[in-house]
Amino acid sequence: MSGTRQFYLIVFTCIWSLTSVSRLMAQGSDIIGSTSAEEVRAEHRIFDIYTKRYEPDSSAISYLSEIKFPVYISVIFGTWCHDTKKHLPSFFKIIEEASNPNIGVAYTGISKDKSQPEGTYERFNLTNTPTFIIYYEEKEIGRIVEQPDLRLEEELVEIIRSGLQTDR
Repeated sequence: MSGTRQFYLIVFTCIWSLTSVSRLMAQGSDIIGSTSAEEVRAEHRIFDIYTKRYEPDSSAISYLSEIKFPVYISVIFGTWCHDTKKHLPSFFKIIEEASNPNIGVAYTGISKDKSQPEGTYERFNLTNTPTFIIYYEEKEIGRIVEQPDLRLEEELVEIIRSGLQTDR
């Protein structure tokens, strides 16, 4: 094989390898606005992979699965955000395993410049992503911003327990 043909073969192989790897690693475009766990996991494979890997604390899951009153959680995130990639899959798994119809969740994706959807950053008084805002009886009882102090499910339990004690 001539030197020129060999060179082109090497270049072609490198380009093919890089495009194949980038196709495998490709993520969907940023999700902006109201969405679902299923859409995030389908559009951004990394969220699905990390969700499947996460092992939540069983006692926290037990508590969450037995909640008898309506709790609502608003999750604001950016698919571009490294903290979201770390914590949103954990949240997906927690909600999936708790499987409690009394826990309602709304997911909202925001743009990297935090301008879209319009007014979201201001309306929720956001400082960082992801932000998990927990409500009971339409009143905010707590929030987890960017990094939980405990494991995410443990912090959710702590917020819900303390929010109920101060409300009753």
